[in-house]
Amino acid sequence: MKSVWLSHSLAVLLSWGTALPARAQTGSVFGQVRVEQARVVTTGPKSHKKVVVNLEPLDKQTHPPPVGRLEMDQRGLVFIPHVLSIQVGREIAFLNSDHDRHNVYFLFEPSGKTLDIGTWGPGQTVTHRFTEPGQVITLCQLHLEMAAYILVFDHPFHTTTEIQEKTMAAAYRLENVPPGQYLLNAWHKKLLLKGKPIAVSVAPGESVSMDLVITKREYAKPK
Repeated sequence: MKSVWLSHSLAVLLSWGTALPARAQTGSVFGQVRVEQARVVTTGPKSHKKVVVNLEPLDKQTHPPPVGRLEMDQRGLVFIPHVLSIQVGREIAFLNSDHDRHNVYFLFEPSGKTLDIGTWGPGQTVTHRFTEPGQVITLCQLHLEMAAYILVFDHPFHTTTEIQEKTMAAAYRLENVPPGQYLLNAWHKKLLLKGKPIAVSVAPGESVSMDLVITKREYAKPK
């Protein structure tokens, strides 16, 4: 019995020993997105507090999408969440938690293509798989005041964070980043990244601190 336990323990240790080096190779990128020369509304379901941070790999390797689907609800004549970032190949389930019928209509940018995935009643759900990167403006043709934004990336290194009212800044962190060269960028509904996307180099096991600034269009381009 003891020999069986020892054999099992050795197998576990060996499996840890083989897994740890690969995990230790990845790094992280973290920092803040600061708002300059502007203020944004941070309250309400249609607020401007959401920021998407995107760390684009320059090696263009294929990254399989995470397992499972995300959800976007239609509740109180509002898409919730108002901003969502996903990876190519991921599904989103569009719920209807209202007492009214709802529709979901996509405007894909930069291609300009459109797609109506249907109209359905209270309590029903329709799913859609996103197969191309880009920005997707999501609308309800039955309630024209409804809109949401879906950012689709061909890699997993992105996150959605929120601007805080007092600081006008949003903290972000991207984990499990393989060593390599990247471009760091930020997307906001109303504001633009100040300057160009930032080149970031991640070494094995390294944590890189990098801040971004978003501002009004007239202040965004470098002088």
